[in-house]
Amino acid sequence: MNTLELKSELHQLIDSLEDEAVLQSFYTLLIRQQNAPSDFWEKLNAMQKADIEAGIADLDAGKTKKIAEVLKKYQ
Repeated sequence: MNTLELKSELHQLIDSLEDEAVLQSFYTLLIRQQNAPSDFWEKLNAMQKADIEAGIADLDAGKTKKIAEVLKKYQ
């Protein structure tokens, strides 16, 4: 089911509801979702995203160092 079909189905289901408590629950859930903070990833620029992705690729490839080794470099 694609997004448009899902929204249409949800609209039909909500239209058929008569229970005010259930409707209020859906309303509360949707308002919370709408007001939820956005994903930090969307606020990063392309260079920041590339750096994070490179770090994940290094981790996946087993390219890791112990924290003590990294900290020695900066002491």
